[in-house]
Amino acid sequence: MAYMATDGPDTTVAGVAHLSAMTGPVVPVLIWLARRKDDDYSTREAANAANYGMAVLVAAVLATLVRLYVPLLGFLGTLAQLALLVVAVFYSVQAYRSVHRGMPASYPFKIKVVKTHD
Repeated sequence: MAYMATDGPDTTVAGVAHLSAMTGPVVPVLIWLARRKDDDYSTREAANAANYGMAVLVAAVLATLVRLYVPLLGFLGTLAQLALLVVAVFYSVQAYRSVHRGMPASYPFKIKVVKTHD
């Protein structure tokens, strides 16, 4: 399904949802809840960002658990946390740039939390 958005508040809201996805799914879910009846584009993109934010959150929790509770391999958790930070920032900025141009964003991995109607 192809959809294009014009420059305006819907691309800005979708961009904010994608940029905030690097910190977890809370802000994108709030955006999804606020815009789900008004704007299809920002709703779909906020749902996509929330699903990616959940994957980031789960990966961060797993890396932290490895860092804290696995003896002799805790440094791998630290490396995973640093790698996750870089990956989350990269994909969030890439998605922001995509939605700012009016195109849909996609992520290589996500956990389904919010239904997107794709």
